[in-house]
Amino acid sequence: MLIAIATNDRKTIAKRTGRATEFAFFEVNGKEITGVTYEKNHHEHHDHDRSEGNHRQGRRGHGLGQGHGYGNGYHHHEHHHDEVVEQLKNVDMFLVHAVGKHMRSDLERGNIPFKLVKGENLTDIVNNYIKSLSEN
Repeated sequence: MLIAIATNDRKTIAKRTGRATEFAFFEVNGKEITGVTYEKNHHEHHDHDRSEGNHRQGRRGHGLGQGHGYGNGYHHHEHHHDEVVEQLKNVDMFLVHAVGKHMRSDLERGNIPFKLVKGENLTDIVNNYIKSLSEN
């Protein structure tokens, strides 16, 4: 089984999934983690970087939400996570702290299974997920 988690430091889960610097890919055999590899997040961050946090200021100074192409009739682009979907196409599960509506729809469109999880430590999160599988 291959499980992916977004991370910024290779220790803890990223709070903002699409903005993570990389993905940790955990190989799981039975109830054991047998390996982990890391891959840089190929998602282009230029839209996210324009305004930190809630995208309050879009291009041309328009209001809330402009960074994602909606609101007030100004529509400069659609926001997609195609690079992320491509990177995750072979995972059995993508464990996330949170997932925004754009990321959610792109994951669903790409048939990437994902689950919201609690906790911070990557290994603990994966072990808890493995444990939950055997309980069901």
